[in-house]
Amino acid sequence: MEGPEYIGANLRYTRSAYGALFYVSFPLGDEPRALALGQNTKRSDIDQEIDKLRHWLETASPDHAQRASHLHTLGITLIEKFHLTTSFDAIDSAIEYLQEAIDLAPFESPTRLLQYLCLATAYQVRCERNMNTADIDRAIKLCREATYITGTTHHLRGLQMKILGDAYRMRINCSGEVADVNESIRIYKEGLDLDLPSNIIRVDLTHALGLGYQARYQVTATMLDMDTSLQLLQEACDATAGAYQIKNSRRRDLALGHQIKYLRNEDPLEIIKAITLFQECVDHTPTGDPTLAACYANLGTAYALKRRKVGSFKDLERSIESLQNAVEISKVEDPNGSSILGELGMAYQDKLFETKLLSDIDAAIETWQRAIDSSNTTKQQATQLQWKSRAVLERFHKTNSVTDIDQSILLLQRSLENTLPEDKPRAVRLFELGNRYKHKYRNTRAKEDLTTGTTHLRTVIQDPSIDVYAKILAGEDAMDFFALAEDWMQGYEVAASLIKLIPPLIPRFLETFDVQYVLRDIEGVACEAASMALYAGKEPSVALQFLKIGRDVIATSIEDLRGEVGILEEKYPDLANQFLTQRAALDIPATEDSVPDQRYKRGNVFENLVDKIRQLPGLKDFLREPSEEALKLAASEHPIVVINVSRYRSDAIIISHDQILSMALADLSFEKLKAQSRHSPVVLSWLWDIAMKPILDFLGFTKTPISDKDWPRICWISTGPLSGFPLHAAGYHNDESSEAVIERVMSSYSSSVKAIINGRHDTKITREITRDRSLLVAMENTPGATRLPFATREVNMLHKLHISMSLDPIIGKNKTDILSQLPHCKIFHFAGHGFTDSQDPSRSHLLLEDDGKSDTLEVGKLLSLNIRQSQPFLAYLSACGTGQIKNNTFLDESIHLINGFRLAGFRHVIGTLWEVSDETCVDMAKDTYEGIRDGGMSDDSVCRGLHMASRALRKKCLSILISRKERQASKDQVRDAGSTGGIQEERASERDVLLCEEDDSVRFHWVPYVHFGV
Repeated sequence: MEGPEYIGANLRYTRSAYGALFYVSFPLGDEPRALALGQNTKRSDIDQEIDKLRHWLETASPDHAQRASHLHTLGITLIEKFHLTTSFDAIDSAIEYLQEAIDLAPFESPTRLLQYLCLATAYQVRCERNMNTADIDRAIKLCREATYITGTTHHLRGLQMKILGDAYRMRINCSGEVADVNESIRIYKEGLDLDLPSNIIRVDLTHALGLGYQARYQVTATMLDMDTSLQLLQEACDATAGAYQIKNSRRRDLALGHQIKYLRNEDPLEIIKAITLFQECVDHTPTGDPTLAACYANLGTAYALKRRKVGSFKDLERSIESLQNAVEISKVEDPNGSSILGELGMAYQDKLFETKLLSDIDAAIETWQRAIDSSNTTKQQATQLQWKSRAVLERFHKTNSVTDIDQSILLLQRSLENTLPEDKPRAVRLFELGNRYKHKYRNTRAKEDLTTGTTHLRTVIQDPSIDVYAKILAGEDAMDFFALAEDWMQGYEVAASLIKLIPPLIPRFLETFDVQYVLRDIEGVACEAASMALYAGKEPSVALQFLKIGRDVIATSIEDLRGEVGILEEKYPDLANQFLTQRAALDIPATEDSVPDQRYKRGNVFENLVDKIRQLPGLKDFLREPSEEALKLAASEHPIVVINVSRYRSDAIIISHDQILSMALADLSFEKLKAQSRHSPVVLSWLWDIAMKPILDFLGFTKTPISDKDWPRICWISTGPLSGFPLHAAGYHNDESSEAVIERVMSSYSSSVKAIINGRHDTKITREITRDRSLLVAMENTPGATRLPFATREVNMLHKLHISMSLDPIIGKNKTDILSQLPHCKIFHFAGHGFTDSQDPSRSHLLLEDDGKSDTLEVGKLLSLNIRQSQPFLAYLSACGTGQIKNNTFLDESIHLINGFRLAGFRHVIGTLWEVSDETCVDMAKDTYEGIRDGGMSDDSVCRGLHMASRALRKKCLSILISRKERQASKDQVRDAGSTGGIQEERASERDVLLCEEDDSVRFHWVPYVHFGV
């Protein structure tokens, strides 16, 4: 390298920035040699090149003018060898030669920047394998020093920015600090702002920026980062031309991005995109190319991931076929061979979950052993041992052999022996080892197994360096362990430690969708902790505290941002203004123009301000969980009953104005409840017998009130699998007996006690903005949905009725109308279609139209609204399933349309738990609003109005059922007399009469309607 000109005018890449360095590091005139080594990447060619360079260095004079150049070329060729073999000897030697080349070359050498960048890249490459922070810090230092040497106008400046950005992006794997990935993004953007000499460098920086956003997504879980990443990676992939190797690397990174997003939102389209891109990699890679095995492996892994979430058994077979292809064509020395065998082992384990065949279990175990035997590093072998342990555990589940569980334990112990204390997988392996002892303890009941297993699990819980999610997994297993041993006090201690871990998991800067993702792993933890507290003899208020902290987290975070600040405004107005300003900044939903890091910083500022406020006299509980006295005050007007269901036990925690009590519901089994259908008429009598009747009897509500003015009221809060069950409808409905909840009390629902308390606080907010308007929306004809002929009739009826309620009714025509009018209406009534999203509850929506096209009003949009200051009174959602949650992962978060309207600011919401009859909706709405009008539009009038309307419809449906049975008996008599014409005539008129289907469900069309509110 005798001057600034070298093979750089037409860069063709093999491995991103390293590929560029590989080519430009060869002297002019050697482009064919560079291309041969960079594109063919045969180990024999690489070894031959290394031998030639070493021979030259051994025989040439130590002061030869080309010595530094040849040292440099040898160094980058050894990097190429490391890529093929993962031999640390190769990368260590590469660093030594590259450093020697720098030491020999004069300081003013025009190639000094190139030398620094190559050495920096070598340190990055080694860090990718050993995760040594010192290596990545050296790479950053070299890139920074290179700037001082060459200035900011060098023609390789763009490449330098790429390598420096890569170093910061890589450092996040060691540091976990979002600041590192933010710096990498800033550097990539700065590089793209340069006047770059080559479009190839611009494409490379675009691709790197996409990877930067992907890395930040891995830290912040902000979906906006993921979407930005995919957009940039797609742009880079589309702009990449030339050698198939670099095009394939672009396809691979884009595919991995779609795969990551799929793992988040389980959208089948994402994994299909990933599979298509991986298939293109296979199709464009010629036979004999050493990267073909990795292409097949990626394809096989994607098919396996599709199978685990949304795919079919055929996808699993394709996965195994692709992975077997990868194994067959990978060579003995292939550094990825063990990893590919590992993926095949996981595919076999997926298959055995489906087939339960011992032959599939044995195939998985054999494959994992082959992977272990071919492992290149102790770290990789530790992973393979862990997976083999899992396969042997599956065999134990099949055979119940102590030999199998002992072998599984031994394999995990060996895995841990190969795991460094700072390695992230250590936590999961310790957890799994504790889990294995739990399985063994079930068989042996040996105290030694109990002690050993719980010791491993406690190690995970108590180690401050271990990830919170691993702690939660270990804690749940430890609670199971202590439940088996009936050691409730130790179980309670674990539960208490777990609950403390939950609030830090949900920083205030996260958006609702991102919070949902975080909460997946803690579903049910609070319910189990509450049960453990009661088993340990703790006060019911302790169990309530656990429930308050660990469930309904999304609603609580939103309520905290929008809650009452009256005392603060009264005593410290300046601080109140600061609080309101910071709160408003966080309450703004994320847009494509916003930067997640800004929300992160705002979240920290907000938390610091809250801490400052809590230091003031009388405000130590500001935005904290409510005290026991506050809970009792919330029940001053009527009891609040929290029914907690967990795998350990079920209890009703009853809050009244003067005490908090609990009663065990021994017959309300977690497993039996999960097996029940919320829609089934049978479940109503079952719930009555095992839960609702005992609770009502305990409270003294044993018969139907004599007067309509004397109806008592209960607010129900259900947890876990009980969420979404119609507690208000439990009972026997063959006649009008009092053996039913609806015949003893009026029912309301709430997602949590704190929601009730916050709702009461809202009465203190002035209603100056609120006008006595009602917004009425009828969606009789919705694009893409079935026609609802009674929707317009319902709204026309309400238009007249609302005038009698001294309201000014306004007809909403489309989404734009609704969003503009919602802040100014007292009542919002929607008659139309609702949709429940089973994968992402925040996307459940009301179906609307705008400009003649289908449009939606999603829960997520409602959560971003804040019309609380307007104090809207009632949202009546006369649509299907507005209180429905189809995804059991989010049962305790109550993410549905009803709660969306509550959190937006409506004091009361009436909705439905599932599908409702179009015609029945008209009668229910009429009777409910008449009750509200007659009750003076008080808080009590909403619950009372719906209750009386439900009783009236129940009575009507029972009357119809009795009449139908009587007519059926008459038909039977006619049939016995040999007449059929009358039967056909009777059936035709009968369909004209009935409100409901012609079966036993005629009794239950009143059941889905529910009231949420204060």
